[in-house]
Amino acid sequence: MTEFRIGRGHDGPARIGEYIMGTEVYNTPILTAPILSDSQVITYGTIGRVKIHSSNPHFLALPFETHIDNPEKLGIRKTDSILLPCLPSFSSLGYTAGALMLNHQMGVLDDLQSSIESNRIIIRIPEEIELNVFSSSLSDFHSRGVRAAALTFDGLLSDLDYNSFLQRRYLPMSWLVLALGRIAPGTVPLLYYMGFDVIDIGHAQEAAAKHQRLWHNGTESIQSGQPHRYCPCSSCQNLDRLESTQVVDALLDHNVNVYASILSEAQNAMVSGRLRWLVESTTHYSPAHASILRRIDREAYSFIEEFTPTTGASNVPLIGPESYNAPAVRRFREYIAHRYRPPAHKKIALLLPCSARKPYSDSKSHRRFLETIETSLGNATSQIAQIILTSPLGLVPRELERMFPAASYDIPVTGDWDSEETNLAADALVSHMSKFDSNTVIVAHVSGGYLSIVQAAENRISQSIIYTSMETSPTSWESREDLQETLGDLKDILAIKGSKPQELEEIVRATADFQFGPGAGDALVPEDARLGGKPYRQILCRVGKEQVCSYVADTGLLSLTLDGARRLAPLNRYWVHLDAPSVKGGSIFAVGVREADATIRPGDEVIVLNNKGEVTAVGRSEMSGREMCELDRGRAVSVRHKLEGD
Repeated sequence: MTEFRIGRGHDGPARIGEYIMGTEVYNTPILTAPILSDSQVITYGTIGRVKIHSSNPHFLALPFETHIDNPEKLGIRKTDSILLPCLPSFSSLGYTAGALMLNHQMGVLDDLQSSIESNRIIIRIPEEIELNVFSSSLSDFHSRGVRAAALTFDGLLSDLDYNSFLQRRYLPMSWLVLALGRIAPGTVPLLYYMGFDVIDIGHAQEAAAKHQRLWHNGTESIQSGQPHRYCPCSSCQNLDRLESTQVVDALLDHNVNVYASILSEAQNAMVSGRLRWLVESTTHYSPAHASILRRIDREAYSFIEEFTPTTGASNVPLIGPESYNAPAVRRFREYIAHRYRPPAHKKIALLLPCSARKPYSDSKSHRRFLETIETSLGNATSQIAQIILTSPLGLVPRELERMFPAASYDIPVTGDWDSEETNLAADALVSHMSKFDSNTVIVAHVSGGYLSIVQAAENRISQSIIYTSMETSPTSWESREDLQETLGDLKDILAIKGSKPQELEEIVRATADFQFGPGAGDALVPEDARLGGKPYRQILCRVGKEQVCSYVADTGLLSLTLDGARRLAPLNRYWVHLDAPSVKGGSIFAVGVREADATIRPGDEVIVLNNKGEVTAVGRSEMSGREMCELDRGRAVSVRHKLEGD
């Protein structure tokens, strides 16, 4: 039996799984290489050119002209997977040649089907091919039972590698995906992040044969009698006293261990929700690493974002420009732009700097700001909208400060902003203020880089702006005195009256719109809703006698009840449609999902509908909506509430 099973967990397209080859079960991601006999590495070779000495299953490449009548005579065992033939130099001639290559593989597959099961076949994707031809060919291979594909890399992070990364987007999510070719250790985290399950480390052997020792971020030439870097691994302990052939073996062991170490680090980062940060850290290895990640973020954003969870680690480092368009960061900016709606009654919009401590309201600086606001406006504080400017999120409304990643990101604080992050924040501010009434007064209590943001946006904002701390730090006593005086004057000028506190309603409404899209806030928090709790702690929302949702401060998200789900169901978002009348147990698996909303991301709160279209449960998505529809295995939803008796 040959089968690929996807396990539970996500950080971008990266996933964990199992590849079953006969009786052997390999946990993915996994490495592959020639000759090596290691339970953590799947060996590969070319049929007719390699003698199989190990009982472990292999990836076997089929030469271009080889015809298989009897697999056993060629040394092919029932546990081996077969790579279909491909001529890279030929397929790189253009789109037409790539199509011919896939057609040739289809013919070979048809010839093999009588002797080799299709689920053991791995197709080789040409470097260049037209998208419509590619899509059609994948559909044909899938219908014939193929469930694996290999993409080729040259290790230079060139256009060939870039094309292979982009082609990964179009492969079915249920397929095993191999990265073959000359792959440097530093590229492993990016390959894993992009959803490659098997990674070729044949370069470890090539480098060892050339007396090269590989490291995380480079290569070292080992020459007899010449000094070299210290390495604590056992393979390198006696490097200076080994014979030439022994040196090659020692370097091979070292090189393989480097790959294994990096892959282990990437797996651990994925589990902890920090794989994207690890990938960004590799961009410092070379300009090529930085360039290819930026290109991928630009061209493959929708693919990466689709599998990026809406919740994450408690600390998310956003170190430099590579973070500006990370999927979680860009998605936050887009959700604020398209989903957030400020309350209509706000007469003042107060712009504040961010703080090193998150959430902001837990920091000393923001506690001082909040005290100043309350002193100035008293029971009229509900008339002011607090907006925190920050990089690279752009801005964060006070109501959403506990939302991921706003509550957990960490950036270098130097006071200096580059032009890109200034422009991102300025654009976000312009978009945000367009939602406010033109008579709203903006109070900019900012300095330094934050001041540059406001000034960059000023000509595109219709509201008037008052600056209160241009010359001094916003947290200084003098600037806070200026802020207090300004807010007090505006209270009189704008005739701001005291009113009932609305903070709880504003937090829940804003969170609902951010989480479920426009209109969700009104559906869950109508005028007759009753809310209880503390701001930024737990808030319960009831309509009539029924609780509809609760705000959970730890995640900054809403947790729905069945009644709340029924209120949101007419919006036709975040639904999972079952092929059953009810939910049995505490989980819903992909095999039982008829269809799902394509906007669902891992970690989303989802509404479960039965085969009659009725709300039957609510829970947390464990995979994207696309995966729920494409996969036959795996946990799709962890159920929290379901109809009694289900």
